[in-house]
Amino acid sequence: MLEVLPLGGLGEVGKNMTAVSFGNGYVVVDMGVRLDAIQAFEEANLAKMSLEELVEINAIPDDRPLRKKEVKAIFLTHGHLDHIGAVGKLAPFYRCPIYGSPFTLGLVRRLMLEEGKRGLEMIPVKPGERVEMGDLEVEFLHANHSIPQTLFVLLREGEHSLLFATDFKLDENPLLGPPTDLEGLKKRVGELEAALVGTVRVDEPGPTGSEAKAREMLEETMERANREGRALLVTTFSSHLARIKSIVEISEGLGRIPVLVGRSMRNYFSVAMELNLAHLPPDLQVYGTPSSIKKFLKKANGSRGDYVLICTGHQGEPTSVLSKIADGKLPFRLQEGDQVIFSASVIPNPINQNNRSILETKLMVHGVRIHRDVHVSGHAARVDTAEFVRALSPKHLLPCHGTPEKLEAMMKLGRELGYGEDRLHSLENGRPLRLAG
Repeated sequence: MLEVLPLGGLGEVGKNMTAVSFGNGYVVVDMGVRLDAIQAFEEANLAKMSLEELVEINAIPDDRPLRKKEVKAIFLTHGHLDHIGAVGKLAPFYRCPIYGSPFTLGLVRRLMLEEGKRGLEMIPVKPGERVEMGDLEVEFLHANHSIPQTLFVLLREGEHSLLFATDFKLDENPLLGPPTDLEGLKKRVGELEAALVGTVRVDEPGPTGSEAKAREMLEETMERANREGRALLVTTFSSHLARIKSIVEISEGLGRIPVLVGRSMRNYFSVAMELNLAHLPPDLQVYGTPSSIKKFLKKANGSRGDYVLICTGHQGEPTSVLSKIADGKLPFRLQEGDQVIFSASVIPNPINQNNRSILETKLMVHGVRIHRDVHVSGHAARVDTAEFVRALSPKHLLPCHGTPEKLEAMMKLGRELGYGEDRLHSLENGRPLRLAG
């Protein structure tokens, strides 16, 4: 008997956590936060808030159904906060090892430092590596996504098998890391009983473009925005090292000095440099503390045409560097004709959409020229999700990681791919699904 117990990530974007049992204890995949729930409370602080407070505001999974169960291990698919942000709050209860890629675990360690947590056993794994726990075999497989070292997690025990494919895209030219090898993945997975497949972009026709396409878009836009004596700011996901690498290299080609500005920029960059992941210039300037950010921006204000400021703020977060610049809270004054490039799409929830709209309005008041959506997603769209499901052909299809609309779009796609109601499963947080084979 295979039991899948979702504890978060269904009917919402974020808070991903799923427990799995083959009849003898449980393993857990991911422990994430729901960022929009935290953003809704101005005084919310993930590191300082208690577990009970975070559950109350729907920011982290309510794992009470699992607390009295034996949990053998925790597996992390990748380093985005909606998959690792709750590790410090929840993992200590289970006293079991945590497995993840080196980059993912490096980010978890930084979160633990912020929360003052120690003593968690972390075991780094690489794609192709297998771990055995009694009769359970766990295999970690390479996945392309918008953050390095993302993994598919394949669980096998006896005749049962379950693949976690929560966040992925099919990318033949990802710029960082190996390309997608769908045929090779199919061979490694073999006959598959069930797959949890993410739905973040499944309602978009697709296919999702390659990261190489994003670089082409950036080159064209940054060349067009390169006005003499004018500021050029680019904002993107701090975790998207391939994108940041492209921005850095294009900036240098334009004769400007690239500079990373923002706390999360510094955090992700530091872990990447420790692991020699992105091959960024060792002398790349990075400012992440409030005092260093102010000092640098004061200097850059008088020589704005010399730099490309790669900063936080792509979702319009009120505490981000770009928002603070727009609000006049930092010593860098926006001027008519300055250029801002958003190399990110707006995450589709009301808080982000409102924040981004407010930020863009403030930028326009300053006379700034805005370049939107210079971006390709890190998630498979409808066409590539269908290709993925056809290739792996799981007996049971379990849509996950999405709002109700996204989950329903995946259910519709599953029906079109020939899945009947007995093999297509609508999951709910807190309600177990049991498959007999």
